Amino acid sequence: MAWLLLHLVILTLGFFLFVKWQLGFGLDSLLSGSAGDRLRAFGESVRAEMMQYPRESWNEAIKPLADRKHVIAAIYDAGDSKSFPAEVPPNIRERAKIALPPQAPPRNNPPPGLDTKGRLTEGVGGREWMHPPGGPGRGERPPPEDAPPHRGRASGDLIALDYTSRPLFLVRGQAGDGYWAGVQLSFPGMMGRPPRHHLLLIRSEALDGAGMFFDFKPWLWGGLAVLALSVALWAPFIWQITRYLNRLSSATERIASGDFKISIPPRGNDELGHLGEALASMALRLDQSISRQKRFLGDAAHELCAPLARLRTGLGILEMKINRSEVSVLGSIESDAEELAGLVEEILSFSRSGNLIPRMESVILEKLIQTTVAREAGSLEVKIEVPPDLIIVTDASLVGRALGNLVRNARIHAGPEAKVSIATLETSQFITISVTDNGPGVDPEEIPRLFEPFYRPDRSRSRDTGGSGLGLAIVRTAVEACGGETLANLAPGGGFVVTIRLPKEGPA
Repeated sequence: MAWLLLHLVILTLGFFLFVKWQLGFGLDSLLSGSAGDRLRAFGESVRAEMMQYPRESWNEAIKPLADRKHVIAAIYDAGDSKSFPAEVPPNIRERAKIALPPQAPPRNNPPPGLDTKGRLTEGVGGREWMHPPGGPGRGERPPPEDAPPHRGRASGDLIALDYTSRPLFLVRGQAGDGYWAGVQLSFPGMMGRPPRHHLLLIRSEALDGAGMFFDFKPWLWGGLAVLALSVALWAPFIWQITRYLNRLSSATERIASGDFKISIPPRGNDELGHLGEALASMALRLDQSISRQKRFLGDAAHELCAPLARLRTGLGILEMKINRSEVSVLGSIESDAEELAGLVEEILSFSRSGNLIPRMESVILEKLIQTTVAREAGSLEVKIEVPPDLIIVTDASLVGRALGNLVRNARIHAGPEAKVSIATLETSQFITISVTDNGPGVDPEEIPRLFEPFYRPDRSRSRDTGGSGLGLAIVRTAVEACGGETLANLAPGGGFVVTIRLPKEGPA
């Protein structure tokens, strides 16, 4: 959209520069186009009106025509400053003095129908048709009164003298005093006298001159056409780029949340297409790397199980053979071995939750939560707010493992006296499960990393109090395997809350 707006700004700037460049030649340059035709047509209507009135009534006859055009118009006499109804600026007066051609001196009156050189004259359509000396050619007649006017020579060697109106100038008044146009009105001389020329002066407050000086409508329609064409050309381009960028943005957010199973449609051999291919390749490599890490953890934990079992068996045999006074020493070793066994079990759970294919089935959520709480809560007070008939399609073992880890974490970190509540929210497509405790919570800066494997918020704590750092990682992995997502945050009234959002009908 910004590129489109920049394009339109450039077009607008180019339009104004073009108009300024065109007007830089002077407003007179407009007379060569449609403005000259409109002034000529207005001059002809004024000329026709003047021929019906005596000289002293010309301006009164012109006024209704000027009023209809919303301009001021009158026959201007350069020698009479009061001949025009409005004050004429000095630059217009100077232009008017030199606008009209010089008036020829009057000739001797010839006989009726002849000019001073003895040539026959006939008035036709506002023009004067003159035959050369000697009259028309043999067998020829003068042109009829409805003969079309034309310039130069015609059949029968007739010569047409043009008495139509002619625009002379279009100037802005000095100090911005309106816009002024001068039109020459020519009339044939009577009884062989030379033609008479009068200056029709027109004034308008605006440049358009009621559409006679400058017509903005073609420019407006042209600008709208250019705007429509620009939008028509740019809109598909912007739509394609925006849609593809939205797909890239969505894929990037999924990668950031740990979902590397993305699909980006090919675009072509351009920069965005290369970016999409690079993003898809990066997601594939990350997915392979994470899978290898989980596989390595699972293999390592599996390999540790056998020697760990033999170690614990040997400790049990040794305990039966040593003296009672030395049993306490073996007790600490047994405790360490038990802790190591728990860690290996958590690693195996983390690895399996990410690699197992979930077994989807219809599950009564309240029953699953009650079973999990009975197994993991111990003496912890847990409040369950779940509708008894709420059913979800998911893997019961994975969801139960995730909820069990959350309840166990609350018991360990919030303390045995803490209060825990489990509530659900149902929408048309998703079911949200919230596990909230009133414990001390964590620092807000630690929340984005809570679901990382082996990450413990309080680095000063030992494993005795802080756990292995795999509990929440197992929660996220199990929930994502079921097509859901996990979010951790601080409870509004103090404490810690973990929200699990699962699709109601299973993963797509």
